[in-house]
Amino acid sequence: HDDLPAMDNDDYRRGQLTTHKKFGEDMGILAGDGLLNYAYETMLKAFEYCNDVKEFEKVVRACKVLTDKSGIYGMVGGQTLDVELTNKPMNKEQLDFIFRLKTGALLEASFAIGAILAGASDEDVVRLKEAGTKVGMAFQIQDDILDLTSTQEILGKPVFSDEKNNKTTYVTLYGMGKATQDVDNL
Repeated sequence: HDDLPAMDNDDYRRGQLTTHKKFGEDMGILAGDGLLNYAYETMLKAFEYCNDVKEFEKVVRACKVLTDKSGIYGMVGGQTLDVELTNKPMNKEQLDFIFRLKTGALLEASFAIGAILAGASDEDVVRLKEAGTKVGMAFQIQDDILDLTSTQEILGKPVFSDEKNNKTTYVTLYGMGKATQDVDNL
């Protein structure tokens, strides 16, 4: 949905036409809805492999992480603020919030779900969530950098789209030097 006209209005993603450009906006919306539902359908199949109460509890806990991190307190919440603040000034706290939720939350969920299903300790799950958050932040900052330094052919999507959409980025707030350093630190 991020590429749709109502949001970033991008024509390309990973070097190919976006779904709404290739198949129409209606199919772009339905594809996004379908893929989100398919994630839950796939996730719920894990219950078929529960042999005991302990396994059942791990799957329930993992499902809760995914639903929390993809919903209003995760990806959807981050994307909502991102859309809301387009064409408006943004401060560091707002940008960090968007990055943490928009991308960081899903990576955090991926790290945590694997740990939970593998039977990791609560302490390790927390550490892996923190790692996922950092990877998500680094990804978003690097995406901001590449939007200014790459080409559409290399990046696989339009460059300067943040500027076109009048979005505050990590680079516009902190400069290229700090952005590059923070990616390395994260």
